[in-house]
Amino acid sequence: MYVFATTLRIKDGEEQTFIEMQKFVEKTEATPAGLDHFHIFRDRWDNNKFFLVEYWSDKSKRDALINSTDYLNFLEYRKLAVEKDCEQHEFDVII
Repeated sequence: MYVFATTLRIKDGEEQTFIEMQKFVEKTEATPAGLDHFHIFRDRWDNNKFFLVEYWSDKSKRDALINSTDYLNFLEYRKLAVEKDCEQHEFDVII
């Protein structure tokens, strides 16, 4: 299993917009493309900092989705809520 994690800084007042947009794209695009499940975490001390963790069947499934026109369009819309992408990490689940 492949895991992708990213840290995002969300604009003031756009937290719910970000969450709803992310849930929508994960359900309608990512899950059919091979996403197993995902979690959205909020930093305990910084309400505008979120962590998105996605669990994929394999990396090639995520690569195919993120290179699709629909996903690239989604990222343009998501920019309305996201102040900036901070860090990205990739993992392989061992246990």
